[in-house]
Amino acid sequence: MTRPAFVTVLAVLLLSLIPGVSHAGAAGALGTAGNLMREEQPRADGIRHVDTKAIIAGLKALNANTYVYPMAGDNVHWTDLRDEFLPAAAAAGIDVWVLVYSPSQAGCCVSRPFKHDYVAWSREIATLARSHPNLAGWTVDDYGYDLKTFTPAYVGQMRSAAEAISPGLKFVPTVYYSQFTDAFVAEQIPLMDGVIFPFRDEPYRDTSWSWSLSYQVRQLAERLPGTEVYLMPYAHPLSHAAQKPTVSYVEAVTRKGIEHVRSGELAGVLQYKLPFVSRDLAWTRPASDNLARSGDGRLSFVVQKDTATKAGDACGATRKLTLSAGAAKRVVSFWHRDARGPSHPAGYHVKQLLLNGQVVWQRDVTADAADTWARTTVDLTAKLGGATSATLQWRLYERKGVSDYFIDVSVDDITLTGLAMGDPGVENAAVWTPTLARQGGPVYCSAQVYHENYGADLGARIAKLYAAGQAPVS
Repeated sequence: MTRPAFVTVLAVLLLSLIPGVSHAGAAGALGTAGNLMREEQPRADGIRHVDTKAIIAGLKALNANTYVYPMAGDNVHWTDLRDEFLPAAAAAGIDVWVLVYSPSQAGCCVSRPFKHDYVAWSREIATLARSHPNLAGWTVDDYGYDLKTFTPAYVGQMRSAAEAISPGLKFVPTVYYSQFTDAFVAEQIPLMDGVIFPFRDEPYRDTSWSWSLSYQVRQLAERLPGTEVYLMPYAHPLSHAAQKPTVSYVEAVTRKGIEHVRSGELAGVLQYKLPFVSRDLAWTRPASDNLARSGDGRLSFVVQKDTATKAGDACGATRKLTLSAGAAKRVVSFWHRDARGPSHPAGYHVKQLLLNGQVVWQRDVTADAADTWARTTVDLTAKLGGATSATLQWRLYERKGVSDYFIDVSVDDITLTGLAMGDPGVENAAVWTPTLARQGGPVYCSAQVYHENYGADLGARIAKLYAAGQAPVS
């Protein structure tokens, strides 16, 4: 190798190690945030300390390389971070970020010991990072809601305090997609090393629909060149959302996020409060979460509370059918349920079945008794005469727009005569999810499959994705 070529290769290698420089194919930060556990019994000092051993074991089982450590509760979280957690995480090869709560969260969470003195937080976290190199960064949760506090001048003071002590410490606030206004990008982004981007399908608010993720990631990559963006999937229920995240939803968002890490559009994936220790209260889910008629799965069609729709908005699940040769009858039956009923306004939300794109059955959500499963049978024999293929679509359709009229329509236990398709009982979300499509936006649909052992089942899938995400690219 000639000397100029060697110098060029060396320069590229060194550049790839500089924080903030994106390079496709890198593993990125893969981990989770929150769910800090305390030991079950107090120690001799009378304090239930952070359960460092259990947390590190859970993170290793998850194949996580990063943990976002929340500064909630009393001062013991800070001292345990310093004295026990950081050394143990370093020994396990895990980077740590500190999460500090913003002033708007004071009603639930105040970070101690420095509370809302973010210059002090900057200085003290940087001081800790000097003796613990695996303390890689810190974030302010819900940063975008507190810009009256986090003015450019004040954030400049925060950054100066940290950079004087530990220049490599990353400042990566948590910012929602809708908060990336032109003014925010111009005034705030130059003061940051990166951002944590919680994905919640904005401008809507749900943890069921994942198709808008790639668009939003690419928009941020285009608008924030040189800024590290870390995706945060919701593994924990999102406030004011109609449904809890399912195992298949979190898995799908994570898989797509890791693809964007590989392409260089994201710097990492950090779950929001994934339960990874078995005594976490969120490890299992109550039987009341299972809204299927039988088994564990159902199709769900939702318009959220306080959500505006317009006529023609819809979401549907479309399946290709196999026609049984020589069948005398071709019939579909299914069960459906919703929480409305005759006492509610009619003419807005309509349940429909479409054959080859044409409506063959429809029923207003108010037509049947509320919270009661009803069975519908549709004879398709005449319409499929001579046909060799067909599609069926279950759909929720907006006949008229609404401003605040929540609905969650369930469909389950599909039976077919003279026809066939996979998973008619809606037990496998992977079969149904690719068939979903929404028109207009506010109406969304999903295959909701209940997992009693939510933490174990989700953790196993995320661990597999994280292991693959950190494997060298061939």
